[in-house]
Amino acid sequence: MNQKIFIISAALGLLLVLSACAGSSPDRQGDSASDPSGGVSSETSAVWKLSIAQPPEKLEYEEGETFDPAGVVINAKMKDGSILENVAYEGIIVDQPLTRTSLFAKFVYGGETVQQNIKVTLKGNREEYSVASTQGIADSPLAGKVIFWLGSSVTEGASSGQESMADFLAKKHGAQCIKEAVSGTTLADRANSSYVSRLDRYLASDERAGHVDAFICQLSTNDKGFPDGFGAVTPADVRDAAAFDTATTFGAMEYIIATAKDTWDCPVYFYTNPPMGDENYETMVQALEELAEKWGVTIIDLYRDQAFNDISEEEQALYMADSIHPTKAGYREWWLPKFEEALSGI
Repeated sequence: MNQKIFIISAALGLLLVLSACAGSSPDRQGDSASDPSGGVSSETSAVWKLSIAQPPEKLEYEEGETFDPAGVVINAKMKDGSILENVAYEGIIVDQPLTRTSLFAKFVYGGETVQQNIKVTLKGNREEYSVASTQGIADSPLAGKVIFWLGSSVTEGASSGQESMADFLAKKHGAQCIKEAVSGTTLADRANSSYVSRLDRYLASDERAGHVDAFICQLSTNDKGFPDGFGAVTPADVRDAAAFDTATTFGAMEYIIATAKDTWDCPVYFYTNPPMGDENYETMVQALEELAEKWGVTIIDLYRDQAFNDISEEEQALYMADSIHPTKAGYREWWLPKFEEALSGI
């Protein structure tokens, strides 16, 4: 069980006695500024602020490891303007063991703290799971296929060093993946970074692909925060891209489908996230299912596929950085096979 650890080397007389019996604490550095009577000395009570003169030797960890303060040098600037160098810090506030959300350790001295930032890598983002470590397939039927990806943070690979299933597919199969992905953006045209706006800009640019073999769009998890702006699925006979209200989520989805079909006359896919316990996203999935029937769109279904989602807690921890974003291992080992299966016929 993870907990926040606050190590105090000397605060009460009783603790001093116990500390003397046990020997000096490995977490103490430099000269002690504690009052022998067991209280805080006048020296430490006059601390104005702390600074890190020399950071710990180790600043990068993998989740599950223990923070090591070895090598740190803390200086204390006193209220009278003097500076105490290499003070014996009285404690460390840090997660032990370190987790994926551990961002810093705080050193305590004289009632003040100073923060040292640290980097904690997820096990699922180890180099062994990276695109660089992924082996290619000779003579893959997807080799040379042009696949356009439109999405936000999940398509981008926001929690995996910008490596997503698009990048793994390109490396493994030799496909040409065009990844138009920006974190935090919505399908609905709420800003100039929306899915709709970015697709329009791409189509108007000199970089526009003349041919695309498959168009894949993410059912954005960002839109679930705006249920009042979902809009409605239009009747079956409404097909003109200009007829859709792109300021709404469902209108934007229809606009994107119609535009992709009109532009490239290629198969259109939407993919969903695995369940995240959000009723608004459930509503979006239901609307997507209606749109798929109307437009002949293929859903790469990570949401309702029970067999796909039947993984252990250990696998969940390895594959997902949080409830929405996969790690490199999650993309490569868990998600990629679903995309390979869906795209096998293009």
